[in-house]
Amino acid sequence: MRLDSHQRELGNVEGRTALVTGASSGMGAAIAQMLLSGGARVHAVARRAEELAEVGGEHLASGAYVPHTLDVSDGAAVTSLLDQLAQEDPIDTLIVAAGRNINPRMFGDVEFDAWDDLIDVNLNGAFYFLRGALSQLRDARGDAVLISSVAALWPDHSGAAYQASKAGMIGLARGASRDEHASGVRITTILPGVVNTPILDRRPTPPPQEMRRWFIQPEDVAQATLAAITMPGRTTVSEITLTATRLQSIGNTQQATPVLPADLD
Repeated sequence: MRLDSHQRELGNVEGRTALVTGASSGMGAAIAQMLLSGGARVHAVARRAEELAEVGGEHLASGAYVPHTLDVSDGAAVTSLLDQLAQEDPIDTLIVAAGRNINPRMFGDVEFDAWDDLIDVNLNGAFYFLRGALSQLRDARGDAVLISSVAALWPDHSGAAYQASKAGMIGLARGASRDEHASGVRITTILPGVVNTPILDRRPTPPPQEMRRWFIQPEDVAQATLAAITMPGRTTVSEITLTATRLQSIGNTQQATPVLPADLD
């Protein structure tokens, strides 16, 4: 069923059916909760069943939130889920927020197996979901959002493997959008700078808690996602780059801790 005109009003997701990967925490959880609060039905995908269920809250009992415990790098499992949804509850919105990084991440220390695992989750997983959901998105003239990273555009401490996987997501989205725009499928890539999510704790040197309030917050990425998927149908938001106002700019990251005004809280 195609999205109708009221579902193309900015900020309105009422009546939509979405699938969100990486929904157990961080940006994926924030996006899932944003969609739920706006009246959408959400199929949420992640590996951690308990955390995934908690994200849905009261919406779990109502059936508006449907968790699916799944490894996004398992192409057969992804295909099976999407085939099931095509028959039982077709989606019109796909959000690919699942992602990971590795340690050690300095290029000379990256092991082959770690590289393969990272590409499997960040890039192959995005391909599996976008390709597997394509017929549903075509039918709905729907929306897909891939959460990449500013690390795809300039080198930083996230490591060459992570940067390559996120750059691959941009190429995937651009190429797929080129092929599918005439079908009415809109594909947006969001490239956040540093975001305050649990993945920060797995850095070789985690950032201090007092600085994290100045980072992009997961709900900020959710708001950017909302804007992209609810633009009028005649317009596609192809890419959105988000940076932490006083910590980053395009191509640059502050090395020193800045003194910030209270109004940036």
